[in-house]
Amino acid sequence: MQRQSSYAQEAGKLYLVPTPIGNLDDITIRAKRILQEADYIAAEDTRTSGILLEKIGVHNRMLSFHKYNSKERAPELVSLMQKGAVIAEISDAGMPVISDPGYILVQECIKNNIPVVPLPGPSAFATALIASGFDAQPFTYYGFLPRKKGEQQPFFEQMNKAHATSIFYEAPHRLVKTLANMATIFDSDRKIVAARELTKIHEEFIRGTISEVTAYFKEQAPRGEFVILVSPNTQQSEQLSWAELIDLVNELVANGESKKTAIKEVAQNNHISKNELYDRYHQK
Repeated sequence: MQRQSSYAQEAGKLYLVPTPIGNLDDITIRAKRILQEADYIAAEDTRTSGILLEKIGVHNRMLSFHKYNSKERAPELVSLMQKGAVIAEISDAGMPVISDPGYILVQECIKNNIPVVPLPGPSAFATALIASGFDAQPFTYYGFLPRKKGEQQPFFEQMNKAHATSIFYEAPHRLVKTLANMATIFDSDRKIVAARELTKIHEEFIRGTISEVTAYFKEQAPRGEFVILVSPNTQQSEQLSWAELIDLVNELVANGESKKTAIKEVAQNNHISKNELYDRYHQK
């Protein structure tokens, strides 16, 4: 067991600092102060973050920390913190660790007893969820889906059966193809919301059935980054057998999910005990 006091007096620590997802006014007073006081700022893209930091008056030294160098860079950052440095980790936009490699640095800090201090702030999927009109409890966040149709289908099958709102991100140049892939799994009248350019001047929510939203974007070329939300399945369906549930877990594992995460998702989406599914899965 490990116990952490985030506000202990150790000099070295890691702050996870959210940055605006569009509107710069969304930077918090505390986030700005931490960025100004940190010895280093670990940034996913130093050029993108440099523009933001310049606009909010922060001029501290930046270190690149992204998915291509995270495994090598994390120990270096930990070493700096062990010597007393305070590091603020930021994503290109929104919450660090969410859809970025920040979790690798968090894991290294925990392993080395370095305090990790999270700050609350902007998140694109949460911002879209509260304005979607769908039930916000429960929901499942998938991040970015695989790009290939065959790899996407197991995720869409999970969403199709889920009694929770499902959320994922998509890039504009892949949006129409992804919606077409969805349509092969879902009923055409299933409700979805496509939220784009959140908090920016061109913020927009396109609400409708999958077929309606797909038709709209075939006429209007998608622009900006998208959050896609899928309404919960409200149909009462028969309970799947344990063999079928285990097959669903195996599909998610085959597509890159850990066994633990896959079991949790399948259990949640089918309203069954996670522990019981775990036991059944490992007895297979």
